[in-house]
Amino acid sequence: MPLYTITTSKDVLSSDAKSALAMEITNFHSEMAGVNKTLVKIVFSTFSYGDAFVGGNAAPAAILTVLIRAGRSADYKRAMASQLWTILHNATGARDTAMLVIIQEAPPSQVMEMGQIMSDLVTGGGS
Repeated sequence: MPLYTITTSKDVLSSDAKSALAMEITNFHSEMAGVNKTLVKIVFSTFSYGDAFVGGNAAPAAILTVLIRAGRSADYKRAMASQLWTILHNATGARDTAMLVIIQEAPPSQVMEMGQIMSDLVTGGGS
């Protein structure tokens, strides 16, 4: 289920860099959540300089948002956010003040994947 959206300035990530970042996140999520890699979805979004602001000033922000199935522990989500921060920082070189990592949750009853409404999270598995 996870849906990652990575938003950066147009010139930050080349096509090769996007592919490498997508693979790194896919591997990370698959290992951490114990899910098949085919369930990990990643979308890149870009903006022109002047279309993103940090502290009221135009800046090359780097934002990673991931939507996961609800039910993970706070410790799990903290560990996930920390590792994703490192992955995003290494890929973009963005300053800490220009970065944001957000984990959002969706109840399984509100998600359909592979033609099925998702089941509740079972300890040790799922997205």
